[in-house]
Amino acid sequence: MREELIAQLNAWHEADEYEEIVSRIKEVPTPLIDEELAVHLGRALNNLGRYREALKWFNKAADQGKKDPLWHFRVGYAHYYLDEYDQAIKAFKKANKLDPEDQDTIEFLEWSRSEKAALAAADEDSEDAEEAAEADSASDASPEADPDAAKKTNR
Repeated sequence: MREELIAQLNAWHEADEYEEIVSRIKEVPTPLIDEELAVHLGRALNNLGRYREALKWFNKAADQGKKDPLWHFRVGYAHYYLDEYDQAIKAFKKANKLDPEDQDTIEFLEWSRSEKAALAAADEDSEDAEEAAEADSASDASPEADPDAAKKTNR
């Protein structure tokens, strides 16, 4: 029975029938979902774009996944699409350490680093713009910018 279930889950995965995987595993009472089923469920949820839920199931299999580069890749993938680049980088680095030849891991690690750098640059630009706006508004309120401003503040 168990072997048939795993074979069916794999067949659905190959056929991109991720909802079938989720539905079938969710029929199993939660306490009976072991690490292997949790990974199948997490993978299907990742493929459906339900990344936060996928991470919940990957965490259930964390003990098994510690030495599995694919587990770390899947965790990184979920974090990447949640725009959680620090966590994605951490997971992809671990996956890369365990399997340095995996091109998908290398690519996602590079993308995560690029996205993180882009966010940092955007934050800097935003802070610079805010500082410039504050400086402009401060100069607009100065007596030099408005000769009547000094009179207004003396009332």
